[in-house]
Amino acid sequence: MLTSPVWWSCDEPSSDRWLIEVAKWFGARRAIGDDPLIMLVASSGGHLSHLLELKDFWGAHRRVWVSFDVPDVTSRLVGEEVTWAYRPTTRNLRNLVRNLGLAWSELRRLRPDLIVSTGAGVAVPFFWLGRLLGARTAYLEVYDRIDSATVTGRLVRRFTDAMWVQWPEQASLYPNAKVMGTIWPDSLDDAVVPANEVDECAGEVGAPGTVSSASGAPLIVVTVGTDFHSFDRLVAWAARWADDHATDARMVIQLGTARDPGGAAKRIDGALGSAELLALINEADAVVCGAGPGTVIDALRAGVRPVVVPRRGGLDEAVDDHQVAFAALLSERSMVRTATSEAELRAHLDQLLAQPGLFAVPPLTSGISPGAANLSRALEAMLT
Repeated sequence: MLTSPVWWSCDEPSSDRWLIEVAKWFGARRAIGDDPLIMLVASSGGHLSHLLELKDFWGAHRRVWVSFDVPDVTSRLVGEEVTWAYRPTTRNLRNLVRNLGLAWSELRRLRPDLIVSTGAGVAVPFFWLGRLLGARTAYLEVYDRIDSATVTGRLVRRFTDAMWVQWPEQASLYPNAKVMGTIWPDSLDDAVVPANEVDECAGEVGAPGTVSSASGAPLIVVTVGTDFHSFDRLVAWAARWADDHATDARMVIQLGTARDPGGAAKRIDGALGSAELLALINEADAVVCGAGPGTVIDALRAGVRPVVVPRRGGLDEAVDDHQVAFAALLSERSMVRTATSEAELRAHLDQLLAQPGLFAVPPLTSGISPGAANLSRALEAMLT
């Protein structure tokens, strides 16, 4: 976990005037081009997914990305200019120092007008130094943080021109933060395609709730995402269920950094691109995942209500227990089913065998949400 020196405390500063004056001094020397340049900084997984949802904004401007050289990112940023940062960033002082050097070099070379980020730790050096060099900065707290602030959010708050949150519950976590609305739908009620569009896709190969295999066995996709923390617990639970149902279900497990449990399920390693994973999700009758927002939304857009097993900080599956609160909120809104034990996961999957199509829901639209529209307008205003 990133920690800050005493003089860069996360508390509201009392003597920042020297920093502001230095920023002004550097800012006066920042090159100004005819067209503004945006720097989009994000870790892989859900952090990157957040920024991709704002394409209505960044798609109209010159831009450069800062992220990690991993399949999830490279497959989604094809054709984009990307600066590759050092990873992992959590609890890694060495990579913080390396990314400080990278940020200093790239910021002086590119002179972006606006830096936008949704975290995680890779954002910190770019905000610290970007503000010093006169760039404007905007930070959006992530969709899956409900009851606790991120370390990144606390560390960049003092260096941020705009601090935005998505849920009203997040507003108390950051002084002066503005609630913008969620970048993805906050319920299934008003976020589905019209009924006639659902009817048109019914029965197609890979359509929600259908089985594309001639065997008639439902396809269950288990994915643990891109976090460097291993999720051996979920992988082991899923693999044991697959061994018990080798003849009446098909399971594909994306292992990530987890140990390979062997057995009947098909296993694929962490080097799986976004397009390949989405193709599997689009064919799935069930999706089992951690409480990461990107995968949850991908499943709902494919017409599958996912079964979510939240990662636990105490088991070294995540930095803390934020997924527990997020999974509970989504469950209350009927966007997911949750499983906090192996018995609960087995019960959900056993029910699918008894009730084909159990997890099918009308697919979420891929259109821009009110929250994303608010953010795009606010970012556009920062360039004027």
